[in-house]
Amino acid sequence: MCSRLSGIAIGMVTLMAVGCSERNQPLLPTSSMQAAAPVSGITCDFKSLNQFATHYFSAQEAKAVRGLISAMQTAGAFTATAQDRGFDVMTHVAANVSAGNSDVADASGLTNGSLACMFATAAELPATFPEDFSVATDPSQHGGYEVRGGATDPATAPVFNRPVSAPFSGVKPTGGHSWADVLAGAAAPHRILVYGRPGALSQTYDWKIAPANTSFAPPVMVGVCIDPFTATTSLLREEHTGLLPFADFAELVPGVCSPVAARTGSAPAQLAARLLDFGKGLFLPSPLGANPGGLAGTTGGIHSVFGQQVVDTVTLTFATQPSDVNVNLIITPPVQVLATAKTSGDAVPNVSVTLGSVDNNGTPAFLGGTLTQLTDGSGIATFGDLSQVKPGGYAFTASGTVNGRAAIVVVAAQSARFNVRP
Repeated sequence: MCSRLSGIAIGMVTLMAVGCSERNQPLLPTSSMQAAAPVSGITCDFKSLNQFATHYFSAQEAKAVRGLISAMQTAGAFTATAQDRGFDVMTHVAANVSAGNSDVADASGLTNGSLACMFATAAELPATFPEDFSVATDPSQHGGYEVRGGATDPATAPVFNRPVSAPFSGVKPTGGHSWADVLAGAAAPHRILVYGRPGALSQTYDWKIAPANTSFAPPVMVGVCIDPFTATTSLLREEHTGLLPFADFAELVPGVCSPVAARTGSAPAQLAARLLDFGKGLFLPSPLGANPGGLAGTTGGIHSVFGQQVVDTVTLTFATQPSDVNVNLIITPPVQVLATAKTSGDAVPNVSVTLGSVDNNGTPAFLGGTLTQLTDGSGIATFGDLSQVKPGGYAFTASGTVNGRAAIVVVAAQSARFNVRP
């Protein structure tokens, strides 16, 4: 659970501090001490660091990482070289996380061990040290773990949480700047570890940085990723989605949320981007101001809230009513159910609609065919193989849920009555 130390903004925030008490904290072995960090008794232990590397990496990669650890030891703990090589170790950890390595204990040990040899003061280390990196380094969890700012690190790429195919939150430089730009005023080696995990509430995400006293100039932006190619205006304030962060993104490529060109033109994607610009003007607060020069002297945390739990209600209606039919024959034309947002009337895709049947007394009756269908981009769910096995008078019922959005209420509907002949 995290206690917020500073304000929050809906959908898009600049750097914000948060302190967290951690769970399952991996402790470092204390044998073979090389240098002592005056923080909570944690020590820099290069022997232990090498052991973690041997356990975590393949033999070939472990050899390369042990070479980096040797360079740290040769330069001396807490030196700029030790810091830079320590970040190199963490880039190997990040690559292994991306490749599916689920050994979170050794990943946490490597990260904490590296930090203990890189930084000597409490202001530089995580607020709770050793930190719990289990979510950040578990490929199956919605964590984030990347290094930015060095010559070999991605220059402008945002840091996203996993899964990368559908990221929930991200951190990026503002205004087209590179990570090297925003870290130029920080202490050498001008690199940071950005790591994160979901917050205490379902619509929050906590990002942290090391060293924790890094200063960003200009500030970086944190927010949630939304895809204008598929998001409907009725869902812009939906739970877990928020209000269009990354204000200077031109458009977002589906799946990876990376910027693409041009808001001009009449193509559907370009029109969607301009519509979202309009929505941002209506709903988004202005980016919050950070300390001059960025975030400094904090616990190194960024806490973001992705919108209040203001969710639209979805209404179901029968766009194509059932027709009279003989027993055991397919009802034609196919029955269709339309899902729309109650407040705006916009079509809502990705609603799972399930049909049932009741007789003239309202008693459930057997209905044959495929009874659950998804609404398409037009909000339509089509049922093409329905049949009744007994003659009589019937009506269909329709209920549903928005896939992945359990908080949205879907109002059920009933069709007109129809007759089934012998």
